[in-house]
Amino acid sequence: MSDTQVLIPEIGMFVAQKLPYHSCRRCGRCCANKLIPLYEKDLERLGGFRGFYLPTSSLEREITGAAHKMKMLDSKCIFLDGTTCKVYDLRPDTCRRHPFIVTRKRILVSAACPGVDWSIESEDLAYYKSLSSGISEKLDRFIETRSKFSDRWTRP
Repeated sequence: MSDTQVLIPEIGMFVAQKLPYHSCRRCGRCCANKLIPLYEKDLERLGGFRGFYLPTSSLEREITGAAHKMKMLDSKCIFLDGTTCKVYDLRPDTCRRHPFIVTRKRILVSAACPGVDWSIESEDLAYYKSLSSGISEKLDRFIETRSKFSDRWTRP
């Protein structure tokens, strides 16, 4: 991690200058106590299941642009079994891109993911950008609006 990265506490992510390498530790942190927005293609992909999503709040919609979110049980994704995803091959784009969101203007990296390795730069920027298309515009707008008024954002 470098001194130029800024933490955005509202979303628990750093704004980074480069996309770091990631190797999943299968800890399940990304599946608990998180907003997992669902977009139309996610709902289509998971169409064989019922009762797995809820409507987003107005703030969640403002940040993500998604009308739905993953249902949580005991603060964990409904599809999480221990630390294993029961629908891994069908998982939403939010889960596929974790711990990154690459918007049109920013590279965002989860502050809580233990699999992020800041010493190695990833070559998958285009892949993560493609998975972030649903959230990109709304999230950039949210960050720009909040950054004008927030002096709470810190450099780690």
